[in-house]
Amino acid sequence: MTDSNMERKTVIIMPMHYRQGPGVIRELPAIVARYGEKAQALVIATSGGLKRLGEDKLAAWKAEGMRMQTAEFAGECSEAEIRRMKREAEDCRAKVIVGIGGGKLLDTAKSAAYRLGLPVVIVPTIASSDAPCSALSVIYDEHGRVVKLETHPHNPDVVLVDTELIIRAPLRFLAAGMGDALATAPEALACLRGGGKTILGAYPTRLGTAAAELCARILEEDGVQAYMDAGRGELTEAFERVVEANTLLSGIGFESGGLAAAHSLHDGLTELAECHHLLHGEKVGFCTAVQAVLLGDPEEAAKYLRFCRQIGLPATLAETGIAASGAERRSKLLVAARRTLAPEETIHQTGRTFTEAEIADAFEETDRIATRIFA
Repeated sequence: MTDSNMERKTVIIMPMHYRQGPGVIRELPAIVARYGEKAQALVIATSGGLKRLGEDKLAAWKAEGMRMQTAEFAGECSEAEIRRMKREAEDCRAKVIVGIGGGKLLDTAKSAAYRLGLPVVIVPTIASSDAPCSALSVIYDEHGRVVKLETHPHNPDVVLVDTELIIRAPLRFLAAGMGDALATAPEALACLRGGGKTILGAYPTRLGTAAAELCARILEEDGVQAYMDAGRGELTEAFERVVEANTLLSGIGFESGGLAAAHSLHDGLTELAECHHLLHGEKVGFCTAVQAVLLGDPEEAAKYLRFCRQIGLPATLAETGIAASGAERRSKLLVAARRTLAPEETIHQTGRTFTEAEIADAFEETDRIATRIFA
């Protein structure tokens, strides 16, 4: 074996325990009890999230002996919010942190738990991203701009995906989750082909790449059907498969298969105030098409744009909020391009070098493709 082969390390990570299905949140008291018979849990949720859970569920948990203190999430995964949740956990002497909610809340729960060396139980109430399963938190500033990606020593200890909760969430979140998952395979394959490394600093694993490709296959076969089923409030096999793709397969695929340009392009859009109203996956879905253009595959870009349109995701620059045209639009896209090419961004894992002008060109060409196919 040559030295170069010996240095080619691969790493795969995933949650220690993943459970999905209708009603699995009822297992929470038993899971908290694993950390001590009288373990205190800090439960992080929004006020609306606690209302959706219902007083009956909270009362049932307490009746089963679950000791808990609740903390209300303020809405942004920022350094200030992470520190606040860390203090809440310290004040109540928590032995475990439980995050119940969406991606930014879950990222906050993970960061607070890992900084305290505590186990973390993740209960997503929406299937809007792969955040529930990852050993990563995306940290923003108070203006909604991405500041950094914080990696953690390991993935969440337990992930409970109760599809009875998720089916009740607004349809927009499921679509956003599919937008995030849409990037998983193209990014993993771009990273693999470009000789890039994953966020773990290792080369992609075969299992990570396979998970990414399975994620893509489920979206292609079941994505639109699951979107329609969820719109009718129907818990179907297609819906269950897409929730797994959005949450588990996308998580394994991006962490152990690799990220490339789409998420860097997304980070670029966070620099533009007019895009701040969009969910993470709404931006990523469109940026998956931009990545395809950037890598020279306009036909793939058109396929992704059609999928985005079918499930209500942005498929043009105007739909992302960038309504300007001409020199004004070009100026904004160059701002996004500058962030896209920042040294820490994963676009560099494609093995190719791009200029800010090429990034802006790719955004504009993607918009032209959309104009042609949706005219």
